[in-house]
Amino acid sequence: MAAPAAPGDRHSQMIDLALPLIGNGMAPQAVFAQLRAMYDATVPDSEIESVVAWALAKNPSPSGYGNRLPYNLAPSPRPALPVTAQSATAAVEGYLKGERFDEADLWEVSPWRPLEDWRKDSIMVFAALFFGHEYVNIVTDLAPLKDGSQTKLRDDWMRHFREHGVPQSKSGAWFRFNPTTEKGTGKSGWHTDDDVTAFRFMLIESDKLPMELQLSFLGKLRLPVAALISSGGKSIHCLVKMDCKSIEEYREQAVRILKMLRVYGFDTANKNPSRMSRLPGAFREIGARGDGQQRLLYLNPEPVEGERIFP
Repeated sequence: MAAPAAPGDRHSQMIDLALPLIGNGMAPQAVFAQLRAMYDATVPDSEIESVVAWALAKNPSPSGYGNRLPYNLAPSPRPALPVTAQSATAAVEGYLKGERFDEADLWEVSPWRPLEDWRKDSIMVFAALFFGHEYVNIVTDLAPLKDGSQTKLRDDWMRHFREHGVPQSKSGAWFRFNPTTEKGTGKSGWHTDDDVTAFRFMLIESDKLPMELQLSFLGKLRLPVAALISSGGKSIHCLVKMDCKSIEEYREQAVRILKMLRVYGFDTANKNPSRMSRLPGAFREIGARGDGQQRLLYLNPEPVEGERIFP
């Protein structure tokens, strides 16, 4: 069998793949990502989703292959077509089929609704995403040699936010969305992947899509979205719940998700756990779009895998 199969045979090939993968315990999200990576945009997400749902309903037994693809059907290496703003926009519009959502819609469905004063958003975010005993790293300057990185316990940060507001510079501010050690092992104490203590979230973002399409697409994406944060620039930062047991598992799952999202214009570099997201409650001048406010748009500490924000 070809990898991928020729048009006309792809549906059957997806069924042949999905059954043993589901039977051997692979998560539906991971099966979708594997199949999405095999085919171009001529195979719609809805078709892949229907195949995965069908395979789940069959409740298949283990095949003996484990989570490996049977028939050696992993996609053969081939040059990837460049993703442009135009092609990404077209792919997202095809996915949405005319559906659109805005910030007001997100506020209505958010399990933890953003506060009236956006400058206090960071208090809610830290309460939802971290535990009191965990250290969280905040950065206000991306140059490791400058004094723009601070690490405190979550509760100490929340007290700081209430009394002094969030730390920020003209560039705004960032936070590492996975907890870290108190001291970083990188250059000048910079935190690296080796300093991450829990592999809880990953970041997905796109600089290619218009903001209104980003909101709508993320609201319909079948991933466990924990938070949506306006960067104050040209993108929305989406934190996806991972809860991986190791950095190896984290990177494997992140690569699968990013491969699935590549055609929609999302950054495929966001696969390491020490990445940073924009800190809600901060204001940026450099690189700002619109009002420059880094605002919380949606917050769900316990998102459910496979469910969308907007059904």
